[in-house]
Amino acid sequence: KKNKNMASTMIVFTVLVLSSTVYSLAPKINGVDRRFLLSGAASTAALPLIAVATDVEEIPPVTTRLGGLLEKYADVGGRGFRLLRPSSWNQFDGQQGEYDVKWADIVDVASTVVVSSSSYTGDSIDALAPVDKLGAKLEKSHGELISSHARITDGILFYDYEFKNSAAGGFHEILSLCVSKNRLWQVSAKSPEKSWKKREAIFKNSVGSFLPKL
Repeated sequence: KKNKNMASTMIVFTVLVLSSTVYSLAPKINGVDRRFLLSGAASTAALPLIAVATDVEEIPPVTTRLGGLLEKYADVGGRGFRLLRPSSWNQFDGQQGEYDVKWADIVDVASTVVVSSSSYTGDSIDALAPVDKLGAKLEKSHGELISSHARITDGILFYDYEFKNSAAGGFHEILSLCVSKNRLWQVSAKSPEKSWKKREAIFKNSVGSFLPKL
């Protein structure tokens, strides 16, 4: 029993030392304060995070095209990603600092699917924050958080969110985030609230099909 207590003490001590070292060497990751990432009681340390990570569901990428409403798209000459894009929607390429590719409905131009990415030094999206805490921070710019969950698709951890924003007549949005190839990826599918029900299946399948690889 004494040996077990000593072993437990050493584990906690080691975790505290590593946490302190990481904080001192890299106080920020892409502008995110390390104190936020390491917040909480020291006794919880990194052990619960390991348990949570193993509970994340593995979900394959969506391949259903909804009877032709979606079609395959591969960004071969650019960042190197693929997804199912809405068929017949207008495509806009490379607005620097805003997005990599955007698709807009030819009639309801406020309904869009947008892929954007930016340089990032982390290895995974959970380096920013747990899925629920990051969702709470995103509410400030995206509106009321309706749902959030994490998934693993093709070996990559994704955070998926659904938001509802009452501003400007009301908008509904699905947002998916992941990290791959030293980039932070965002896929946003958004439409006015009045159009949401008829767009929902298209948006969910499009966002769920995204992979930051070819």
